[in-house]
Amino acid sequence: MERLLKIWVVVTSLVSSFPVCLMVQNSKKDYLEGHNAARARVGSKPLVWDKKLESHARKFLKKHAKDCLKESPYLHHNPKYAGTTSYSSTKSFTGADAIARWVKMKENYDYESNSCIDGNPNNCGPYLYMVWSTVTSLGCARVECHNNKGTLVHCNYEPTPKIFVERPYPYPYTIH
Repeated sequence: MERLLKIWVVVTSLVSSFPVCLMVQNSKKDYLEGHNAARARVGSKPLVWDKKLESHARKFLKKHAKDCLKESPYLHHNPKYAGTTSYSSTKSFTGADAIARWVKMKENYDYESNSCIDGNPNNCGPYLYMVWSTVTSLGCARVECHNNKGTLVHCNYEPTPKIFVERPYPYPYTIH
């Protein structure tokens, strides 16, 4: 009986701590804070969380969890929402890590030409979706790949920004 009690205590402690581990830097608050910090730097208004967009992100991830590392990390596209961005990696990472990578892409964007410096839209497009001034809503989700060799984060934005057609935010913008 004592042995069963010890096993039960170990299992209960593992199960109760498991969801907490998964939620670290993957909550809607984390996604919103990361996006809104980047938006504030260029003068864009804060985003609000949209459960419908989050639900669509989860459905998209459910379809791609088995193959999420076969494509380029930024090429995932959800045809239902043109305003989407994804990041996949062979390592486990959080939603906050994906946001930090997208924010870093700012250095690949040239405001004057309204294009990515190297001409590849995958190298600055995710950053533009994050900071686009007319976007008002966000919904994101994260999944570990089925092959246990990576992670995929996907975010949907509404209304859909017209990247590389219009400017993402007014000029001059603030730099913090």
